[in-house]
Amino acid sequence: MPRIPTAKKTRLNLELTEEVRKRLEALRGRTEADSLAEVIRRALAVYDFLWTERENGAELLVRDPDRTESKVVLL
Repeated sequence: MPRIPTAKKTRLNLELTEEVRKRLEALRGRTEADSLAEVIRRALAVYDFLWTERENGAELLVRDPDRTESKVVLL
């Protein structure tokens, strides 16, 4: 069986408030992510996608169940 190459990894130490840590843990549970690092990787992917779309002129809209739309502004 061929060996699957793994991406080079680097360690990153973060200093977070307890509140942020709790929010990450809650997201890990809600999304069934394997780890806090996985939550952060997924969040980075979403953030990168949204910024790329914004740079390309797209707008982000959120549609509520009642069909009301709101524009989301990235700062």
